[in-house]
Amino acid sequence: MSLVKTCKGARPRQRGVVLVMSLILLVIVSLVGAMAIRSAISGEQVSKSLRSNAMASQTAETALRYCEDQVLRGTSAVIVNPLPVSGGGAELWKTRSNWASSAKAIRVPAEVVNSSQSAARKLGTAQLPRCMVEQYPLLSVAGALPRQSYLVTAVGYSADYSENAAGVRQSGSEVWLQSVLRR
Repeated sequence: MSLVKTCKGARPRQRGVVLVMSLILLVIVSLVGAMAIRSAISGEQVSKSLRSNAMASQTAETALRYCEDQVLRGTSAVIVNPLPVSGGGAELWKTRSNWASSAKAIRVPAEVVNSSQSAARKLGTAQLPRCMVEQYPLLSVAGALPRQSYLVTAVGYSADYSENAAGVRQSGSEVWLQSVLRR
């Protein structure tokens, strides 16, 4: 026989285990949800960064090919800073302020970059890629005719690229490419 007396209308003693367990489960579900949201946002940021970098790479490639084409056509106006054959001159492409100067860096025309047949986002004037061509001395093989060689440097920007007054990148992507071209 049971020693516990039950009175009519009296409730049995409750310990509140269900409430504690449901609160713990609620915290766990909330943490899992927060981690899922954070992971989705992080993945989206990586995706945007990759897309921005790919666009900057494509515009840099366009600028590189544009300047190479100008050199191969014999347009001497694109060539700056003829370096001495000894190779002792300074390379202009290394100085960031030279890229702001239109006398040294060539801004690729908008009609070359922004094709009317493309559905891609059009680049503004600040995002147009630039290139610079410098004479580049290469050692020639004995007995071979000397050939002119050029260092072609190009920089491309993404559509969301912006910089401050000092020319330092604030947002977006920039990609630098170089090639050596011989004529």
